[in-house]
Amino acid sequence: MFRMFRKSDEGFTLVELMVVVLIIGILVAIAIPVFNAARANAQQRSCQANLRTMDGAIEQWRAEDVDNDPADWGGVFATAMGAGGLADYIQETPTCPGGGTYSVSNSTDARFACDVAGHAY
Repeated sequence: MFRMFRKSDEGFTLVELMVVVLIIGILVAIAIPVFNAARANAQQRSCQANLRTMDGAIEQWRAEDVDNDPADWGGVFATAMGAGGLADYIQETPTCPGGGTYSVSNSTDARFACDVAGHAY
């Protein structure tokens, strides 16, 4: 009625369990750097997309404001979120997903830049 367990039926040995733990550790050691690199790449791409969006808002403002002076382009967008600035041409203020900050050049080119992703294209 009761079956007696033989030594081979008792379960896993300590060595077998250690091998499984070692394999899992190796897989984790490989996966974490790959995940971190993919996350950093996604943040940089998202930041670049935000820069292009803000650059598009600048271009729209330049096209609509017939009295704009190229010397004012950097100044207007340096305070970009106020009335008459970028807030009139973009729905929501973008934030850098990588934790960086956006800045605008005070030149006639008036391009946005991020200390994480670089400059807009």
